[in-house]
Amino acid sequence: MPCTLTDLTQPVCLTIIYNLSNRTLVDSFIDCGKCNLKTELDPVNKNLTIRVPLVLEGEVTFGDNPFQSGCVTTGVHLG
Repeated sequence: MPCTLTDLTQPVCLTIIYNLSNRTLVDSFIDCGKCNLKTELDPVNKNLTIRVPLVLEGEVTFGDNPFQSGCVTTGVHLG
């Protein structure tokens, strides 16, 4: 019989780096852990860095086969 863990939460930090001169996305990534909402502008290369604290919610199911599992994201909100 499968086992499901529900109501899991994880604080993460979404970082987006956008170049204002070229109007292009330079990079984006998520780090585990908390951060503060913050923006920074590099005046030399015109990169705008935006950090957004988020909380991911989800559940994990482990199947009858010990090598089968699945993860479902059930919610994302500002942290």
